[in-house]
Amino acid sequence: MPIYNRANLIKETLISIKAQTYTNWECIIVDDGSTDNTVEITKELIKKDARFQFYQRPLEVVKGPSACRNFAITKSKGDYIQFFDSDDIMHPHHLLKKREAIAENDFVVCKLLEFRGSFEEELYNQNTNEDIIMPKNFFVDFTTGKFPMMMVAPMWKKSSIAPYLPIREDLHILEDHELYARALFETKTCSIINECLVYYRIGLKSSTQNFYNNIDTGLISFLNAKSAVLKLTKSLEVKISVLKMTLGFFRQALAERNFKAANACLEFIKKEQLVYNLDLRLKMIRIRFFYAIFKVIKKGDTKFKALFKL
Repeated sequence: MPIYNRANLIKETLISIKAQTYTNWECIIVDDGSTDNTVEITKELIKKDARFQFYQRPLEVVKGPSACRNFAITKSKGDYIQFFDSDDIMHPHHLLKKREAIAENDFVVCKLLEFRGSFEEELYNQNTNEDIIMPKNFFVDFTTGKFPMMMVAPMWKKSSIAPYLPIREDLHILEDHELYARALFETKTCSIINECLVYYRIGLKSSTQNFYNNIDTGLISFLNAKSAVLKLTKSLEVKISVLKMTLGFFRQALAERNFKAANACLEFIKKEQLVYNLDLRLKMIRIRFFYAIFKVIKKGDTKFKALFKL
């Protein structure tokens, strides 16, 4: 678990870990250079519990959550890996149920429940309506969004995820997507727990949230992560999914009047050969024609929304 300037939240997270009904765990915390009193609060909360290990990110290690996770993995002794974030909450039976369910499988995944503000314990009794369905093809369903799996959703058998580590440290977003895509491209077995066992805090500043507010903050990482996915497969289903997402960010770039980002999206589409039939080619011709006009008049992007329907 990487931590960085979470002084107002880290206590809730650590208390939820200490309250686990499964007790044979180790929690490896790596501080990423906090400038508030996160470190002091963390050390005070864990000082009497030997199951916690605390490290400062070594100076020679690049800054960022992925580098912190990679460093933590080198310190781990267990047979399983559960990535976690410093602002999320574990259900008291989170580790117990996953440890029981994983059996001989490569990983086990549970449902996540979003929340805002302070965590209330009544959330432990809530569940989401949609169950996780066992995919027929893990890789395709994951990379197209039919089988959503965020960084903290699965517990992995360490021997099953180890061949795909380390996590890429050059990606500011989608580092978990790129890692899990490579892992799921090869045959994996999975157990599913259709209960909310992780509570995911939303509404805070994050790299992903910054990306959706300002495309410059993460576009290169998005394109690099998706390029890595496309190198693994020739699936047209995956290609059309990536094309739709890229055009979505192309539209965002237009709304921000960010022509450099818009050009990067179009170049990516061309480079990765995402336009693979006549119908798509005709639609891209219309999009490029609109784009040429838009760069001159710099308005009217919302009127062309229909162009982006594939």
